[in-house]
Amino acid sequence: MTRAADDFDGLTSAFLGSGSKPRPVARAQVMPTLLIVGNVPTLAGIWIAQYADQQARTSGPVALIRLDGAASRGEIYRAQGRALPTEGGAWMERASAFARSWIVCADCQSDPTAIATSGCTMVLLSGTDETAIAAAKRTIEAVAHASKIAGVVMCEIGLAFVGSSEALAQGACNSLIGWAAERSIAVRLSLTSHSPRVDRVESTGPVPLAMLSALDVSAALELIGLAMRGNPNRFSDQEHRVEPTKIAPPPTQSSEVLSRSRLIPKVSEPATQTVGALSALVGGVAHDYFPEWTMLAFVPPDAPAVQLAVDDFGTLHLIQSGVGANGLRIAAGWARANWILLCAASPAIDAQQAKILEHILLEDARDAALLHRTGVLLHARVDVAIGGTIARRRIDLNSVETAGITAI
Repeated sequence: MTRAADDFDGLTSAFLGSGSKPRPVARAQVMPTLLIVGNVPTLAGIWIAQYADQQARTSGPVALIRLDGAASRGEIYRAQGRALPTEGGAWMERASAFARSWIVCADCQSDPTAIATSGCTMVLLSGTDETAIAAAKRTIEAVAHASKIAGVVMCEIGLAFVGSSEALAQGACNSLIGWAAERSIAVRLSLTSHSPRVDRVESTGPVPLAMLSALDVSAALELIGLAMRGNPNRFSDQEHRVEPTKIAPPPTQSSEVLSRSRLIPKVSEPATQTVGALSALVGGVAHDYFPEWTMLAFVPPDAPAVQLAVDDFGTLHLIQSGVGANGLRIAAGWARANWILLCAASPAIDAQQAKILEHILLEDARDAALLHRTGVLLHARVDVAIGGTIARRRIDLNSVETAGITAI
């Protein structure tokens, strides 16, 4: 949105204050990690999940996609309480908004040329027994040969061993490195991870990805790469974001403008400071439980306990802690009445249509019973154990479809 320097901007700044500073968002990598699944103990799916969850524990939410023909599917590990759509295209769009990294699983029998020329970081998932190491050698040799034919300077493959201790995993890695050197195979091998046992994982559950069912590895990776990047404005840099500039008009002009507008309630200076303090307090709470959205630095004048946030699709979210929806209704009415001003203050809001969703963050999930199907999205704070410590996390208690929301 272009911003002409006129009295409207001055009015906006006087009303809403300076715009919110964008929260830094980690970009998803340009291409996913390609996990080549070799011979592993028992069921491969268990160890694939272990690998994805292990990566998510250190790097944040991980989107895992398993290429398996008509059974291709995706899921998020360590999603931090976020709700995901159940339709494939919407799932990929949503995952692109917050997944810190992506992993795509392909069988070791897949086309080695497609693997070698994918442009992805490659990791071979394998066991450490004799049969698994023999299969790993065949896969490494085939991919390295395809890389040489395709003109790739040197193939790099990470090794992730499962079902074995760190010592066994390192020994297997050293053995493969020595074997590759003896055979003059142009490949660089390294140990990236090991999983000695099956542990509990945290996943959103699989979602079918029908759009990948008929694609080969190359085409599937290309489509996934596009989905990862998503909307080019989603991860916009701070220097490209236009923020409203606070304009201080002369006192007489300001009084006349504010009087004519009838949009801005007169607020004494102490009250303004109180609203600002409440905004900072509630903003901190909302940011902790809704990190996928950008929090705005101002609050509705008559509902200072309601925090405003904008998602990647330009929808305005009104967030209130505790039971009771009266403040939300007041905030929603205020937002609709001043939609043009809000859009001028925050270019991330969709100016074409007033899309507003109301949220209540509850301390006790049982309080949601009386608010069911009232048109409000309900969430609860729960205690979860993370690395031996107890942390508060958000769980979603309903969805747009089940909350009784007819339109936004």
